[in-house]
Amino acid sequence: MADSVISLVIGRIVDLLKKNSVFLKDVERQVERLGNDLEWMRCFLKDAEQRQDEDARIRNWVSLVRAAAYDAEDVIEIFASKVEFFTKDNGLITKLTYYPLKIVNLYRIGKEIESLRIRLKEIADSREEYGINNLGEGITTHGEELQRIRRSSPFSEDKDIVGFEKITKFLVAELMKEDRNRRVVSIVGMGGAGKTTLAKKVYNHADVRARFNCRAWVCVSSSYDHKEVLRSIIKQLNTISKELLEVLEKMEEQDLEQRLYQDLQDKCYLVVLDDVWKEEAWDCLARAFPDVNTSSRLLLTSRNRGVPLHADALSIPYELKTLGQEDSWQLFLRKALGHGDNAGCPPDSEEVGREIARRCGGLPLAITVIGGLLLTKKRLKSEWEKVLNSFNTTLSRSQSGVSAILELSYADLPANLKFCFLYLGLFPEDYVISVRKLIHMWVAEGIMQKRYAENLEETAAYDVEQLFSRNMVQVAEMTVDERIKSCRVHDLLRELAI
Repeated sequence: MADSVISLVIGRIVDLLKKNSVFLKDVERQVERLGNDLEWMRCFLKDAEQRQDEDARIRNWVSLVRAAAYDAEDVIEIFASKVEFFTKDNGLITKLTYYPLKIVNLYRIGKEIESLRIRLKEIADSREEYGINNLGEGITTHGEELQRIRRSSPFSEDKDIVGFEKITKFLVAELMKEDRNRRVVSIVGMGGAGKTTLAKKVYNHADVRARFNCRAWVCVSSSYDHKEVLRSIIKQLNTISKELLEVLEKMEEQDLEQRLYQDLQDKCYLVVLDDVWKEEAWDCLARAFPDVNTSSRLLLTSRNRGVPLHADALSIPYELKTLGQEDSWQLFLRKALGHGDNAGCPPDSEEVGREIARRCGGLPLAITVIGGLLLTKKRLKSEWEKVLNSFNTTLSRSQSGVSAILELSYADLPANLKFCFLYLGLFPEDYVISVRKLIHMWVAEGIMQKRYAENLEETAAYDVEQLFSRNMVQVAEMTVDERIKSCRVHDLLRELAI
């Protein structure tokens, strides 16, 4: 959060410098230096915020930066109001009358900015006092550890799948279509919806294995290593030897792309690109997949609808919805009790169990995590009630739990979208939010900045679409021209925002 706060503050400083250069000439240098100090501090924050859960020292340091950022924001807002007052079109007599007050305010604001700069320097120096000397140096961060946990493999297929039978048949049929061109079949959905699980089921389907004469699976992730992804696919297509590993390790990106292209050129191949976050990742990889009339396919999973549409505009992505109530209950039983019917569920615990399953909001990942927790406990109503009462706390404590997975989606948001998403935590649970009213609130709060549109309302509407595209909000109602009229936030995402 501190990173996005400072991003907003820096943006406002830049706007002030541009819009009020004449008035700011006496303290312009101080404001500019404050912006530079904040920008420098921001370089360390991304790493620090990812690691603050692991180290109390880092957590305290981030708190200091956050508090300073809030104070800087207050100074800038006060400064902006003074600028507006003294620069509005007044008569000469009025301007002369207020000139001494203008000088006094400039002096006060200058002193406050200087005080903030000293404070930021003390915070920067305190890193060494706290023993925090390795921020931003490329070490393994908490976020990278979460991605390592998240990495998928086609061989660890979940046998307790429910509700995917029809979807699997549909996707298998899409892969088997008589089309000589290389096509992309995509699965999109929010974090924890079961995209990877479904992709594994399709990948291992008997008809799919018989159709394609070579297959490969790779997890791309949000901060993917292009060369490592290419090496992983090549290794799956060739017999592993010491010589091959040595050659691949020495190859540059272009050589790896050419090698993979040659390996696939005359084959009917299927490659799964799991967890693709950005269009740029697809653009880098697409060059290595030949389109030479062999009916080859790529199966892509993503949280962002824009990625599969960018990869293949003619292929409509399959949007994976959350599980229904009964499917959620069946999956819960399999994970919490080890079977798929009500026979073994203690009668006095069924009501509590169904409530726990309902609280998971149809997310297979959430059900799996909470079911795995209950599997280690006695099948007593009192034990299940304890879990129900501390449901959110239990999930947030597990690095491999749903909170950790959803946290990746939040961490990937641009700074402006982080603000917008966090703001949604103010609404009541399951509340249907009018997008029109939400946009007005964002604008009134001052968290919107013009970027790609003519006015703030258009920018805010674009941000709503971006949150929807990233599966951070769910559509409740659409307008006749297919724009989002109202939306809601999934309970687990709301808890994350809070």
